[in-house]
Amino acid sequence: MSAQGVWAGLGDSAFLAGTEDRERDPARLITSLLGGGALGFIAAICGMLLVMVTYAILIGDGPRGLEGLSDAGRLMGDPLTVTPGLTVLRLVVATAVDGVFLLVFVAAAAAIVRQPLWVYVAAAGRIRWRLLGVGVALSAAAMAPIVVAERVLNAGGAELPFLSISQVTGDRIVYCLSALLLIPAAAAEELFFRGWLLRQTSAFLRRPLPLVIGTALTFSAMHLDFNPDAFLTRALMGAGFAYMTLRLGGIEFAAGAHAVNNMMIVLFLQPLSLQQAPTPEFSAFSLVEDVALIGGYVLITELVARLPSLRRWAGVRAEDISPSRDVTAHFS
Repeated sequence: MSAQGVWAGLGDSAFLAGTEDRERDPARLITSLLGGGALGFIAAICGMLLVMVTYAILIGDGPRGLEGLSDAGRLMGDPLTVTPGLTVLRLVVATAVDGVFLLVFVAAAAAIVRQPLWVYVAAAGRIRWRLLGVGVALSAAAMAPIVVAERVLNAGGAELPFLSISQVTGDRIVYCLSALLLIPAAAAEELFFRGWLLRQTSAFLRRPLPLVIGTALTFSAMHLDFNPDAFLTRALMGAGFAYMTLRLGGIEFAAGAHAVNNMMIVLFLQPLSLQQAPTPEFSAFSLVEDVALIGGYVLITELVARLPSLRRWAGVRAEDISPSRDVTAHFS
C-alpha cells in the first residue's frame, strides 16, 4: 500500500459517502449558514448565561440579581484578574459558548439538508469511543517530545502552568481536572470543521489535496490569529485532523488529538489567560516543530489503519478505512 495510493484514496473515504444533491443546493447551504448561525448564537448566549448565573449563585451574588451577574461578568472579563477560580470559569464559559454554538449549528445544518447528525461524526453510524481514547493516548505520546523540546529551548526557567496557577495543591488539581473540558470543546470543533465543513466541501470538491488544504486554511483563519507562525501551525494541525478523519472514517481520532494538543498547551506551555500572549518569532525551530507535529499525526493515524490488532481494539472496521488507489487514476 503506497503512500500515494493512500493519499489518492482519501477522496473515496467512507466518511464522505452518501453525499446527496441537497448538500449541493446553494439555497440550502446559505440557509444552513444563516439559520444555523442564528440558532447557534442564541444557544451560545443561553449557555453563557446559565454558566454565569450558576457562578454568581456559588459566590453569593445570586440575591443581587442582574447587578451581581454584571459584576461577575466584569470580573471574568478583566484580563488583569487571574485566580484559579476565574481561570476555571473562563474555561467553562468558553466550552459552553463555543461548544453549544457549534453543536447547534451542525444540528441545524443537518436538519436543513435532511441528513442525520451522525453522518458528520462517523461512517460507522455511531461514536467510536475507544477510537477517541486511542487518539488521546497516541497523540500524547507523539506530542510529548515536541512539548519537552519546547520547554527546554523556549520556556527557559518558567514554571509549568499547572504549577504557577497557585501554590495551593487543591487549586492545581482543580486546574488540571478542568483541562478535561478541552475534550468536549475539541470534539465540538471537530464536529464543525472536520465533520460538517469537510463533508460539505466534499459535496462540491472531492480531490484530496484542495479538500484538505481548503478546510485546513479555514480552520486556521477562523481562529483569527494571523501571526505567520501561529497560522501555519494551526493550518498544519487542521490538515492532520482532516487526514485522520478521512483515513479512519470519522472525527473521533482527530477529536482526541485536538484535545491533547490543547491540554498539553494549558498544562505544560502556556496557562489559560485573557492577556495577549507574546507573539512568537518565526524560526527554523518552529518550522521543525510543525513538520514533526504533522509527521506524528500521519504516523499515529497509519498505526491505527495498518495494525489489525490496534484497529480492532479501537473499534475501526475495515470498511471505515479509506481505500488505496492508484494516484494517476484519481486525476484521470
